Amino acid sequence: MSDDARVRPSTATTVGILLLLEGLGMIAVAVWLTFGALGSAAEHIAGGLFLAVLAAGAALFLALAGKAMLDGRAWSRAAAVVWSVLQLGVALGTFDGGEGPVWLALILAGLSAAIFIPVLRRSVTEWLRREE
Repeated sequence: MSDDARVRPSTATTVGILLLLEGLGMIAVAVWLTFGALGSAAEHIAGGLFLAVLAAGAALFLALAGKAMLDGRAWSRAAAVVWSVLQLGVALGTFDGGEGPVWLALILAGLSAAIFIPVLRRSVTEWLRREE
């Protein structure tokens, strides 16, 4: 089967769009962190801006992974799994550690599951496979 004849499964489309939306969310986090850093005491500006740059890097990573998933690049599956596991860890830390509201932890865990489960489906795996 040639690359032109491959049809993207709906689960891969959903995962790609969710990754792109999470990338937009991370851009919002980066902007929020930037404003927070610039509005804080002088000794916290460098650390806050560093976190903002990390969030912007995560946004770029998610945007590239989302686009790659929509294009059928095999590496996007690993990127989606890694991001989902990391995000689930943040959700569990938010829920158990008292670091944030419970609703935020539930949203993060739900987004992790919404990406992790479909990306492991056979249709997505076969679609991303390079060898026929």
